[in-house]
Amino acid sequence: MLEVLLALTATTGLFALAKGMKSNQRYQANPAFVAAGRDERGDDLPCPWCYGPTQEHDKRCPGCGRSFG
Repeated sequence: MLEVLLALTATTGLFALAKGMKSNQRYQANPAFVAAGRDERGDDLPCPWCYGPTQEHDKRCPGCGRSFG
């Protein structure tokens, strides 16, 4: 009897989930949140200490002066 009750509850739950899901929904991305491949300013990753902009060839951070690597 317990198995029948469990199976009935599981089946009802599956039908409720299937009915609650809507099909053919399209996801529209908000262009304000889409990241560009490269920033136009030309800077690379920020400094890990002061988060200032850095260039690829920098040996030290131009903002805080700490050396990289």
